[in-house]
Parts: sequence; C-alpha cells; structure tokens
Amino acid sequence: LRCCFQHPFRGMIALDNRPAARRLVSVRVLRDLGDQLGPGTSRQFVVDYVRLWDSRYSRLVSALHNTDFAAAMDVVLSIKTASQMAGAERLAKLAAEAQDLVRSQDHAGLVALLEPLEQCGQATMHELGQVLHGL
Repeated sequence: LRCCFQHPFRGMIALDNRPAARRLVSVRVLRDLGDQLGPGTSRQFVVDYVRLWDSRYSRLVSALHNTDFAAAMDVVLSIKTASQMAGAERLAKLAAEAQDLVRSQDHAGLVALLEPLEQCGQATMHELGQVLHGL
C-alpha cells in the first residue's frame, strides 16, 4: 500500500552528497520517520519541529537565566528527543551534552554551550526548511 503515497522526504537525496561531518540532517532517519508515521504525519512533525525551535531555545535560555535545572532538563530532553526523531543528529548530540551538564548542574558549562546550540539549531532549521520547501 505504500506505493500509493509519495514518500515525504525523497527530495532530500541531494543532502546525502555532503560529507557526513558537514551534514546536519540524516536522510535515513527522515525516511524511517516517513515509513513509520506515513507521509503526511511525518511531514507535519518536521514542520512542527522547525516551528517550535525558537520557543524551545528561548525556554532553555530562560531556565538557565533563572538557574532552574528542572526546567532546563525538560527543554533539553525535548530538544534531544525531537531532534533524534527529525534526523537532526548533530543538534541531538549537543542536546545530549547539555543533558549531561544539567544533570551535573554545571551552569557555566551550559551557558558556554548555548551559542553552539543556537548556531547548530538555526542551521538545522534552515536546512530542514529548505527540505520542506522542496517537497
């Protein structure tokens, strides 16, 4: 029955031509997501993931500003899990680093990680936006 539906992430093949070290989004993970959820649901998940990035990042900054490690853990887990599902592997790794820093309550380490997290997040959302635009 899958033959009756257009695969939602076929247009991402071009992303595979870049070296793995420079790739922000895993085509394989996105294709697996499409296979698991179906084309419409997987596309909507990615649209929502991109739309929610700024809010998630802002919540993390706010949590760190307030030294609220419980809130920071909540948002870091949200970023990590959603990033893994969306194929944003580099961003998921940064969120896993942040999770470790939250667990050890390393406020200075978390603050130092904010800029790389923001830069990777913005670049990842841009790349996913281009992918979605090409569908």
